[in-house]
Amino acid sequence: MQSLKGFTIYTKPSLTVEESYALYANAAALGASQELLEENAGFAVASALMRKHRQDRMLFVCGTGGKGSIGLSAARHALMHAEVEVVLIGQPSEIEKKSTRLNYDLLDDLLDVHIITRDDIQEFRRLVKQTDVIIDSIMGVGMRGRLSWLAINAIKVINSSGKYIVSIDVPSGINANTGARNVTAVEPDLVLVIHKIKVGVEESISSRSVTVLDGWIPATAELFTGPGDVMLATEPRSLLTNKYRNGSVLIIGGSPVFKGAPVLSAYSAVNALAALRTGSGYVTLITPKSATPSLQSVPAELIVRPMSSNALQSQDIDTIKDIKHDVLLFGSGIDINLTDYRTLKALLEYEKGVGRPVVVDGTGLRLLAKYKNLITSNMVLTPHDGEFKALSGIDTQDVPLEKRLSAAIDFAKNYSCTLVLKGHDTVITDGRLLKINRAKTPALATMGSGDVLAGMIASYSALHPKLMDSAAAAVYIHSTIGDILYAKKGLHIIADDIITELPGVLRQFDVIKH
Repeated sequence: MQSLKGFTIYTKPSLTVEESYALYANAAALGASQELLEENAGFAVASALMRKHRQDRMLFVCGTGGKGSIGLSAARHALMHAEVEVVLIGQPSEIEKKSTRLNYDLLDDLLDVHIITRDDIQEFRRLVKQTDVIIDSIMGVGMRGRLSWLAINAIKVINSSGKYIVSIDVPSGINANTGARNVTAVEPDLVLVIHKIKVGVEESISSRSVTVLDGWIPATAELFTGPGDVMLATEPRSLLTNKYRNGSVLIIGGSPVFKGAPVLSAYSAVNALAALRTGSGYVTLITPKSATPSLQSVPAELIVRPMSSNALQSQDIDTIKDIKHDVLLFGSGIDINLTDYRTLKALLEYEKGVGRPVVVDGTGLRLLAKYKNLITSNMVLTPHDGEFKALSGIDTQDVPLEKRLSAAIDFAKNYSCTLVLKGHDTVITDGRLLKINRAKTPALATMGSGDVLAGMIASYSALHPKLMDSAAAAVYIHSTIGDILYAKKGLHIIADDIITELPGVLRQFDVIKH
């Protein structure tokens, strides 16, 4: 990991609520439990407080949720070095999280935690009056709904105290995404940010002092793909949805020789969009006229439209404009002579002009290698090492990972695109952000596997606006399925096996919006 340390500059500088939870999920997948993360955060908070307030009386005001857990941990660490009192806003019976209960029990064995309920506001005022520093740990990024009467009045007491106020991570009552205040919010003198500043705090950074405490989340949780990336790219599905609102994918590909590739891409798109096998979105396949007779056995969910001939013509673009789609997947199994420069340019300019992403795979990459000026910011390119060499002139096979990463980042930055450089260490980057997916087996090094991945990327991109998120999610799921299939079938996997396995893996990430 030391050799990748310099690449942490390609992680997000600030986090939304959703990105914070995604990091927790990635860290958990790497073996860093919630208890460990909160203990690390508590120690970091206590250490920061000791540097400036060791001689001061401290009052930790803790909630019953995850933020309270960090405050309780910090109080326990500070207790050995300073005069500390601890308040719990609410009853211990309201603590639901295992990690918060653990930190409460550990601290309760060392000192008497003051329990503050609706009837104890005067007692809370007394404790506030006797302290020098108030540490706000009532609520954090998980705040939902209107503040309770108890929280509102506790915050009012804190704000009117005239004491030095420190908030952990996010001032209680502030929306971590927007910076908007709830009914009220703590007005701190200092915010001790855990790991990375939240965008809501960043919005109002001019009004408060901020210190960022690093080291809470392992860097690998940000650099390497994980389940959190799938959470970010998965859009909730409404009970009232229909196939046209679940993401529409248009695929241009295939040839009389390579008939199967676009079908694999299309079928993976269906699976990636499915929620509990009740919907399939809308997938259309445009393929050369001579290839359509052999595609009559494709799944009934797919709509197959022939081109006007065996090559893409300008009149086909008018047809494409009339086909409903949220994303275009171009290149799987096509012939290098599928189209000419002028027609391809017109197609790609149209898709960019209407704001649709384009996923380019297979022979489509060879075409872009000839016409690099057509690469634009709405594109996701999915080359293996050979295709990347054709695109960039750089050989990334059998080179140190750092050189592979640098080559990918530079290319994505220069061409303002999102790049998925496939391999044992698949690199996902838009030149600004970086994700790495490390395969555990070579099981997916098989024909058609890349076509399935391209369809998955297109599926996520049809619904989710951030191409980096979509690509990272698809690559992680694709690789995870490879691990599952290797355990079942060893190195004897075909592309259809991946498609079959998709729903069982994806269903754990399904979100139904009521």
